[in-house]
Amino acid sequence: MIPLSLSLPILVATFLATSLAASEEWTRSFPPPRSSPRASALGCSEVLHLAGFKGQLFAAVGYWQDSDNIYYGGRDPLDGWAQIIRLDAPGGEWKVDLELGPGHVRPETLTSVTFGTNGDGDALEAPVTLLVACAHATGLSGTAVHCFVRKESAPEWTKVRVLAGPRGRAESYSVRDLHVHRDAVTGVDRAFLTIGTHGIFSGVYDPEVPGGIAWESAPEFGPLEVRPLGITTANGSLVFSSGARIYRREDGPEPSYVVAHDLSDLTPRVRSDVGGIRGLTAVAAPEGSGQSLLFMWAPDGGARGEMIRLDQGPAGALTRHHEVVLADLIRDYTGAAEVQYVLGAYNDLLPVDGPVPGTQRHLVGLEFRGAGPELSTWERGYYRGALYAVRDDKRRYRMERVGGPDGADDAPLVATRCYAPSPFEGDGSVYFGGHDPNGIRSTGMAWVYRRSAPVPPREDPE
Repeated sequence: MIPLSLSLPILVATFLATSLAASEEWTRSFPPPRSSPRASALGCSEVLHLAGFKGQLFAAVGYWQDSDNIYYGGRDPLDGWAQIIRLDAPGGEWKVDLELGPGHVRPETLTSVTFGTNGDGDALEAPVTLLVACAHATGLSGTAVHCFVRKESAPEWTKVRVLAGPRGRAESYSVRDLHVHRDAVTGVDRAFLTIGTHGIFSGVYDPEVPGGIAWESAPEFGPLEVRPLGITTANGSLVFSSGARIYRREDGPEPSYVVAHDLSDLTPRVRSDVGGIRGLTAVAAPEGSGQSLLFMWAPDGGARGEMIRLDQGPAGALTRHHEVVLADLIRDYTGAAEVQYVLGAYNDLLPVDGPVPGTQRHLVGLEFRGAGPELSTWERGYYRGALYAVRDDKRRYRMERVGGPDGADDAPLVATRCYAPSPFEGDGSVYFGGHDPNGIRSTGMAWVYRRSAPVPPREDPE
């Protein structure tokens, strides 16, 4: 037992050492410090995705609410549009790898997909992996959805139009997720792309077409009332979310979709700009057999960041389990007197290895709006720091902050939108990216940080 007279100094010293160690784990990757010789002229308001490909790290950056874009005060109609930027080494300089071009404000999808078959189900000589970025562009004559494809064999990007239509709300053409699923009946690897309220579009690998993916001209399923925010494979079935519902694909030559689970009993209406079910991710089932579905429930402007898990029963039915309300953890972590709104799980939940071999954690990015005399806020009550939750194997959650307990720096980070394991050989770090303008001018506020240790080195308390 520590004597009372020594306990306070020892506790303070321990806290400071732990805090310093946590801070030293973090380094800012983008933009580099202004005093750095690497200081870049790259702008952008938000980092929406991070993805490793061919031993390089790619980031999807957008210009929503950025004054470099002509929509928000820019002077050059050719400047300030969505980009894909690239990092070649942990201490390197980010470079523009792709300019999506006028009309594309945000690249809403950036991911690598792998095909093992062609459209007939025949196995390829070797699997083919493509890096794909997707966005919609609105002009005077209408709106088009484009996918930009980068092959492993060449650095050039190929632009492919998947859909074109009349001008409409952004949520009608929002392209939030792309996933490859092997049909359990036909054996065909098929890409599935969510295109707002138009529905789910699919395509197969074909080396003879531009970009290598032959897209169907009509949705396989749709239209939908609310834009989908997640699509994945769980227990061998393709599932996607739309508002309060999760749909499951019935594979086969003539596929169909059924409602696998409906959360409409929790709220009478889902606000489409908030989304409902967010970050749909397959995780190991509690009993160690099969997979469960995990997501954040955010139906409206009063969302509390509730994490819900669906377990699959013997007959295929999904049983609902409420794991945690992140608003409660946020209040305890930040000292906020009031947590008014929690939004997060922008894409999916990232699995990372735990500190003990064989264990795993999942990271949940988020932002929140709150109030309190000691709460540091940016605009309209949005918390200045960037938080994320860590979920362990025992379904326990804790809050973490980009940059450690004391934060990353003086700049407002606001939202952790994305994360990716380092693609660099021998580097076990995790990269985090984000900012969310929330309709507020956010010129040059995008950021990327690197954490040398993906999870805290200590064990969670029992």
